[in-house]
Amino acid sequence: MTVNEEKYPQCQSCGMTFDEQHKQFIAKEKDGSDSIYCTYCYRNGEFIDPDATMENMVEMAVPHVARKLGNEEAARKYMAGVVSGLSRWK
Repeated sequence: MTVNEEKYPQCQSCGMTFDEQHKQFIAKEKDGSDSIYCTYCYRNGEFIDPDATMENMVEMAVPHVARKLGNEEAARKYMAGVVSGLSRWK
């Protein structure tokens, strides 16, 4: 685990965890260093969708999380809590 992963164990835009299964999705900054964001949210030091809102991010994640929780409304509530605590949205 890198220092970045210890300080930011998940993407600070969408909440994807940077565990062993997902660490290859850690984006890079323009200088090549690890970002606090994942490759789905951020590439080459820039957000893929700079105009995205916190609500957009929650809705994007709902189908993925609902598969695990079995319920879209539970997934939406869970993701709203996760996303609202991430650096990008503070």
